[in-house]
Amino acid sequence: MKRLFLLIPLTVIAILFDCFLFPALSQNGIRPLLVLSLALAATAATKVQDGIVIALIGGLLCDLFCNPYLGFSAAAYLAAVCILYGFVRKNQPKLPLLLIFALIACTAAEAMVFVFSLIIGARFPIRTRLLLSVLPSLVLESLAVLPLAALLRVKGKGTFDRR
Repeated sequence: MKRLFLLIPLTVIAILFDCFLFPALSQNGIRPLLVLSLALAATAATKVQDGIVIALIGGLLCDLFCNPYLGFSAAAYLAAVCILYGFVRKNQPKLPLLLIFALIACTAAEAMVFVFSLIIGARFPIRTRLLLSVLPSLVLESLAVLPLAALLRVKGKGTFDRR
């Protein structure tokens, strides 16, 4: 129950950042997806169910507030959570491996969003978008997973590890 009281406010804050703050502050289209990072951190640090709930609810709310098509972000976030869970389900990886796994999962989510955008007819210069906005966003999303996972690390049943 304590974990839920930490995850709900963090998810709301991540949604507010993703939908309102980052679009206003974005330089060259760089917009890290904090909801995705939080979902991946919850998957790596707690239970996969926490990551799924954050990905589904956070993705739907992000789509509702700042995307024209409902469900695209949620589907991409869920795919990323499933990919990361496939990597970390048997053991808790060390930090460099978690960073690599998070980068792979974030890349899959961004690729799904890109494909969805192409399907609905979005047009943009691929090289410019890839180099100037997507790659820096991927790095920032992956790096954000590490401190969030450390924040959400749970020891035993519902008690927080204070380290």
